[in-house]
Amino acid sequence: MKVRHLVSYLVIFVFLLFLFVPIAFCIIGSIMPETELRSAPGSRLWFARGPTTVYYQYVFLAPFGLEFPSQDPYIRYEIRSLVILNIAYFGRILLNSVIVATTVAVTNFFLASLAAFAFTRFNFRGRTSLFTFVLISRLLPPVVLAVPYYVLMQILGLVNNLASIILVHIVLSLPFSIWYLVLYYRTIPVEIEEASRVDGATLWQTIRYITMPVAGTGLIAIALFSFLTSYNEFLFAHFLLGRIDVQTVPVFVASMATATDVYWAMMYSILTLTMLPMVVAVLLILRFINISQLAGAMKF
Repeated sequence: MKVRHLVSYLVIFVFLLFLFVPIAFCIIGSIMPETELRSAPGSRLWFARGPTTVYYQYVFLAPFGLEFPSQDPYIRYEIRSLVILNIAYFGRILLNSVIVATTVAVTNFFLASLAAFAFTRFNFRGRTSLFTFVLISRLLPPVVLAVPYYVLMQILGLVNNLASIILVHIVLSLPFSIWYLVLYYRTIPVEIEEASRVDGATLWQTIRYITMPVAGTGLIAIALFSFLTSYNEFLFAHFLLGRIDVQTVPVFVASMATATDVYWAMMYSILTLTMLPMVVAVLLILRFINISQLAGAMKF
C-alpha cells in the first residue's frame, strides 16, 4: 500500500513539475533584462544587474506615450527596439480576449443548458438524430472549417470584427457543452421537477429554480471550459482578425516573433500578464462551484 502511495505521489509530483516549471520560468524571465536572459542558464550574467520590472512598466506606459523611466542604457536600447512590436496595443488586445471569452462563456451557459434540458426532458421527433448531428459536428477537425468560416464571415462583412470570432467560438464549443450537460442532466431525478410542477411552478420556473441550481456545478464547468477554450484559441482568430486593434492575445503573442528575432523578456512579460484573466476566472469559478454545491434546489 505504501508503494502505491509513493508511486501516486511521484506521478503527481512529475505532473506538477511539468505544469509549474514553464510558468515559473516565464515569470522569472519577465523580470530579467534581455541581455541576461539570452545568456546560458547558470551563467554569472543571470541577474547580474538584479531583477527588473521595466518591461511591465513599458507595457503600461506605452499606450500613453510616456517617457520610459529606466536609466540603464542597455535596457533603454532594448526598449527602443520594441516599438515595432506594437506593445502599445496590448491593453486593447487583452480586453478583446476577455470580451470574446466572456461573451462565449455566458452564451454557452444559457444555450447549452436549454438545449440539454430539451434533449433530456422532451420526447420530440428527430431528437436522437439531432443529438447525433450535434456530436458529429464536434468531431470535425477545426482546420477543415477554417476556410469555409472565413468565406462565410467575408460574405457577412464580419472579417476584422470581434463578432466573427465570437460566433465561431460559440459554434465550436457548444456541441461539447450540450453533450456534457445532457449527461449531467440525466443524473438529476425527474421527480424533483415533477414535484415543482405539481406545486404550480411553470416550466421556466422549474428550469430556473430547480434544474439549474441542482446542475450548478456542471453549468459552471462548461462556462469555464468555454472561457478557457475561447481565450486560448489561435487558428480562427488568426484567420479572421488581421487588424492589430481587433486581435486577441494568442495572435498578438505569435506576432511578437519577428522575422529577425524574438524579444524574450518582453514576450515573457506579456505572457505573464496574459495569465492573470485566466487565474481570476478559475478562482471565481471555484468559488461559485462551492456555492452551487451548497445551494441545491431553491424554493421558488
